[in-house]
Amino acid sequence: MSTELIIDSVQNGSRIALLKDKSLVELHSEGGENQFKVGDIYLGTVRKIVNGLNAAFIDVGYEKDAFLHYQDLGPQINSLNKFTKLVKNNNYQSFNLKGFRKRRRY
Repeated sequence: MSTELIIDSVQNGSRIALLKDKSLVELHSEGGENQFKVGDIYLGTVRKIVNGLNAAFIDVGYEKDAFLHYQDLGPQINSLNKFTKLVKNNNYQSFNLKGFRKRRRY
């Protein structure tokens, strides 16, 4: 018995199909009315840190808390922390990001 999960994700929605022995068992479809997307930036509050998972659960204003693994923070987390501290302490001259590196995408 073979089981396959097929996901078709595009900008305006997604479809998920579950196949067992090449027969359709379930089909789920979502339109593009989602209020969030992967890559969006959110401001949230840390609810719980789970050391065993190297992760945290973050309240970003939705019914369920977001899950954030430390590797998802990216290589520029130190630059982001530095900039955030400057803004919080009102020690910035302007919103000039000179010296902060932009990551190249290929």
